[in-house]
Amino acid sequence: MDLSFLSEEKTITVSSEQDLIEKIFFLLDSVNSDFSENLVVFPGKRPAHYLRKAIAEKLKKPFIPPKIFSADEFIDFLFYKIDKSKPLEALDAVTIIYEICKEKDLLKPHFRKFDNFLSFGFKLYNAFEELCIECITPEKLKEVETVIEIPQASGSSLKFLSEIYREFYDKLKELSFSTRSLRYKAVSEIQDFGTLLPFQKIIFAGFFAFTETEKRILKKLSKLSEFLFLLQSHDNYIKLDKVKFYSCPDVHAEVKIVGQIIKNLEFDEKTVVVLPNSETLMPLLRQGISYLTEKDYNISMGYPLSRTPIFGFFMNLFEVINTMENSQVYVPTYLDFMLHPYTKNILFRGSAELNRVIFHEMEKILKDEEILFIELERVEEEISSRISHNLGFPAEEVKQHLSFVHENTIKRFTLLNSVASLAEAVKEVLSFVYEKTTARFHPLFYPYVEAFFNEFEKLSRSLISKYKFDSYFNFFRNFTDSLRFPFHGTPLKGLQILGFLETRNIKFKKVIFLDLNEGVFPDLSEDYILPYTVRKILGLSTYQDREKLIYHYFMNLLKGAEEVHLIYVKDNKTERSRFIEKIIWEAEKKEKRLIKSDIVEPVTYRLRLKTRFPEEIKKTEKIMNVLKNIVFSASAIDDYLRCGIRFYYNYVLKLTKKKRLDADIEKTDIGVIVHEVLKRFFSTKINKFLTPKELDEDIEKIINEVFTEKYGDNLKGVIYLIKRQVVKRVREFLEYHKNIINSQTLKIISTEESFEEELFGSRFICRLDRVDLRDGKPVIVDYKISKNSDDYKIKFERLNINQRESWKAVGSIQIPLYILLYSKKYSINIENIKGYYFFLGRPVVDDSSYLDPLSSYGVEGIKTVLKLIERILKEINDKELPFLSTQDFKNICKYCDYQPLCGVFIVPSKTS
Repeated sequence: MDLSFLSEEKTITVSSEQDLIEKIFFLLDSVNSDFSENLVVFPGKRPAHYLRKAIAEKLKKPFIPPKIFSADEFIDFLFYKIDKSKPLEALDAVTIIYEICKEKDLLKPHFRKFDNFLSFGFKLYNAFEELCIECITPEKLKEVETVIEIPQASGSSLKFLSEIYREFYDKLKELSFSTRSLRYKAVSEIQDFGTLLPFQKIIFAGFFAFTETEKRILKKLSKLSEFLFLLQSHDNYIKLDKVKFYSCPDVHAEVKIVGQIIKNLEFDEKTVVVLPNSETLMPLLRQGISYLTEKDYNISMGYPLSRTPIFGFFMNLFEVINTMENSQVYVPTYLDFMLHPYTKNILFRGSAELNRVIFHEMEKILKDEEILFIELERVEEEISSRISHNLGFPAEEVKQHLSFVHENTIKRFTLLNSVASLAEAVKEVLSFVYEKTTARFHPLFYPYVEAFFNEFEKLSRSLISKYKFDSYFNFFRNFTDSLRFPFHGTPLKGLQILGFLETRNIKFKKVIFLDLNEGVFPDLSEDYILPYTVRKILGLSTYQDREKLIYHYFMNLLKGAEEVHLIYVKDNKTERSRFIEKIIWEAEKKEKRLIKSDIVEPVTYRLRLKTRFPEEIKKTEKIMNVLKNIVFSASAIDDYLRCGIRFYYNYVLKLTKKKRLDADIEKTDIGVIVHEVLKRFFSTKINKFLTPKELDEDIEKIINEVFTEKYGDNLKGVIYLIKRQVVKRVREFLEYHKNIINSQTLKIISTEESFEEELFGSRFICRLDRVDLRDGKPVIVDYKISKNSDDYKIKFERLNINQRESWKAVGSIQIPLYILLYSKKYSINIENIKGYYFFLGRPVVDDSSYLDPLSSYGVEGIKTVLKLIERILKEINDKELPFLSTQDFKNICKYCDYQPLCGVFIVPSKTS
């Protein structure tokens, strides 16, 4: 480190093994425990707490502390003695830069929208501030700016950065604003520090690298007799007997090992967990040290607001606004928002539980109806009425509650007309969530809300507050991405959880350092506005200088500790930090030996890779009572054929997978829509003999009705293409039926007919998609949206009723069962009834779309199925026979909804 601008007699070197704080204590002047005539300046804020505590422990009596500043606080202290300029917020700085660029027509179309410019604007501002604090003039920048690469979207005109740079700071002077760099620069121009700093001793401690303005300030300060500079130094060698290395497969293993280390430690404020990656904080708290209470540790670091639940809540809310069409909300995103933990815990009658019941009932109704777009007013009127009917709540009360939720969340953002209105809406919604939900009981909720509230309060007063945007959603996301929630814990209690910079100049006895991976620590990513070559020409710091700075503080931290734990992730994508490699290399040079790889303790997961076979389920009296009241269906018998345990979960426990409205409309099954269209079409033809003319009537009208109900009036893009496919498929289907009526008469007897009948003492229900009368004989038609007919075939040649293993030859008993039940209900000989599956998903509508599962077996096939049904019912109703799992795990379990319940999956064991 170059300290040539300081005289040697003003510099005191402190080794990293020594306690810098304790050294400062012995240098302070005091009279009767009064240290107020001393000024101490550190790079950061945190050492001040440790210095005050050290004085208290030494004196063991009351005292007046010295004046202690961080570097920025010291500069502000001096600046506001000579200048009253207002401090400029970063967002206001970006706004001024944007307006300068826009006025000079320097922006290409993409960046003319402020929300697109925002991220780039912050980078420009940071670059300007670095140039300013290093005393780089616009003229000097102009000499090199032609080699600066600018994002393509901004255009080549932005290569004239010097012009914007000059005008930006001229504008700040005109508006009486100051930035951090301007304040440093102004202080560096002070000629007489003595009158501004009436202290007997001025100590600067723990600094390593300096900007040009800092060098000028220190050079002038060093001329004062009261001034001292404390420099921490170190060699690069650490004894490896106090260091433990851990390689982990992922972050979860990292935080688990931290938890195990801390369990075996006696920790206090001299024990630190260092997190260079703030995203590791929550896994650490929730998984690593969850056994500790909040009183046991202190957190001090910046945490991205975009990682908080509040950000996720607003993302869900804005997604609702973003996907609205013609005042209708898109139901999948609407439900995602309404079922967000904050929203679904809004109080109803003072209870979050009652609100959850209402919202889940609403979810069920909307999904059962397969509604994709709906007006909020319809939810408040029609859906609320159905909710109240189903749950027994007063209709008006449910309506008012849903309206209350909509008014205080979604509707707050439907009429935004400026950034100020966005900020106001965010604050109002935050207040609503705080006052009307259970979220406030979460320990971190209030600090998060306070941070959001403060930032959006500043936004409402900013220079950009009057701006209008096409998408406030994008602006919110880009703005929030730049914000950090500052954990400002008291450093004098318990385990310290700190960001790396918060550890500077503090001597910890025990250090646990996570995420020691390249790209994370050190983070040496380049700024694309001022790349390496430009930095070298201008004399700015490069990634090499930043690496030296980080390594200096890293080594001071480790060498001052008695016990060190260094933890990193090892997988096929990441490498351990170069600093670990350097520690081992320096040890090898010093000790003149190769350091074995066994100094690293691997943290691994052990897996038992075996399938767990589900246990049989014995039938209790309760189960038998349920079985007595079951109304069977073809699906129930098919499920039992596949797996007895599946039947038990579905029909005894009645556990069903929650229906999902697919948020990706492209994946909507066209067959489902075709099925609905055909049902409606043929219901208008009941008791009519079909003619070619009959098959051409009303179909377009019915298709339009179905699409309007399902998608509203939003018939654009993908939905329009789906409609075209549906029209094509339905017309192909009807054309095929014209061929049928050319060879036989066809009369529609019924559509969607449902009835119950009894077989072998058990009740059965069936729902027939369509029943025709063809040449005077009934034909049952069952639509299948699938294209695969193999799942419905019955291989009679392989079926032996007495050999249970052979039952897997039955794909489905649906059509034979329907024929049996229809025959019984209407007293028709089974020989005169036919049945077919019709596969709507087939690429071509022709004879291959039909499947007769009885094929050439006819009546004998039905009789065989009847015997099989009798055997199955006896098994089901036999208390001594348990429900057994399938033996065909590969095919039956693969897509089964109950797989997690019965345990047919790989089970991981504990972490070692």
